[in-house]
Amino acid sequence: MTGLTRRRFLWTGLGIAAVGLAGCAPAPARALVLGCGEAGGSYLQFGELLSAVARETGGVEITALATEGSVDNLALLDAGRVDLALSLADSAAAATTRDGLVAIGRVYQNYLQCIVRAGDGPRSLADLPGRTVSLGAAGSGAAATARRVLDAAGLTSATVPPLVVERPFRDAATDLESGRIDALFWSGGVPTPQIADLAARTPIAVLDTTPVLPELLRRYPDAYAATTIPAGVYGAESAVPAIGVANLLLARASLGDDLARRLVDVLIDDAARLVPPGSLGIQFLTPASLIDTLPVPLHPAAERRYRERYG
Repeated sequence: MTGLTRRRFLWTGLGIAAVGLAGCAPAPARALVLGCGEAGGSYLQFGELLSAVARETGGVEITALATEGSVDNLALLDAGRVDLALSLADSAAAATTRDGLVAIGRVYQNYLQCIVRAGDGPRSLADLPGRTVSLGAAGSGAAATARRVLDAAGLTSATVPPLVVERPFRDAATDLESGRIDALFWSGGVPTPQIADLAARTPIAVLDTTPVLPELLRRYPDAYAATTIPAGVYGAESAVPAIGVANLLLARASLGDDLARRLVDVLIDDAARLVPPGSLGIQFLTPASLIDTLPVPLHPAAERRYRERYG
C-alpha cells in the first residue's frame, strides 16, 4: 500500500470523529522504556519531552533511555530490552524483529549533517578521500546513513578512500575542533545544540550532501528526501541543501492496544509540546504525516485510533 493510498484509507469513511478521552481518567499503565539516542541529540530531547507529556496527559509512564541511536534501538527492541524505539526510517526498513515491527507514528524529520571546519576543512563530498571522517557512533542510524552516502558517492571504492571512524557525537565534535578528524556526520534536528555550541567556538560549515541523492533514491526508493537547513543555522549565511530522513516511533507488534491508543492521543493532542525548543527545521507531528510510517506498518490499534480521531 503506497503512502498516498494509506492516507486516503485513513482519512475517508467516518468523517471527523474526534473521539477523545476527555473526562475519562486513564487507568495507570505499566512503565515503558523508550530507546532514544545520544546525550545532546534530538532523539533524547524528544524522548524526554514525550516522557513528561505522556505521564501528564496520557497516563503512560515512559523512561527515556540514552542509547547509541537507531540501529542500537532496533536491536534493543528486538531483544525486548525496550518497549518503544526511535529510529530513522532507512534503518527501520533494513531491520527485522522476531515479534514484528510496527509504528506508532512518524514524528519528525532528521537532517543528515556533514560538519567540517570552515577554514581548512573539506568543501564538498569530493574532498573527503584521504580525510578522516567520523560516521557517527557505532549502532547509530547516522553511521548507517553516512555509509550509504559515501558508497553512493563512489568514495568507498576510491583509490584513496576516506578514513572512517565511528565516534560518539560528543567525542567527534571535540576531535573536529582539535583537528584530529576532518568531518563528522550527524543525523538530528536543526540546530543541534552541541553543534551550535561548537560553532560558537570554532567556525564550521555544513557540506551539501544532496549530489548523491539521486543515486541513493535509485538504491533505496522513498527512503530519503531533499530538504534544506535554514540560513543562520550554525552561522551559515545561506541555506544548505541536505538529505532528510523520516524519524519513526516504533514498537513490537505485541504492544497492548490501549497503550498504542494512548500514545497516539499524546502525539495528536500534545504535538506542540513535543518539539524541542529552538528547532528551526521541518517538524512533523501533523495529522497527514503521523500516519505515513512506510516502510513500517502502523500498529493496528494506532491505525484504528487515527481513523477515530480524523476519520
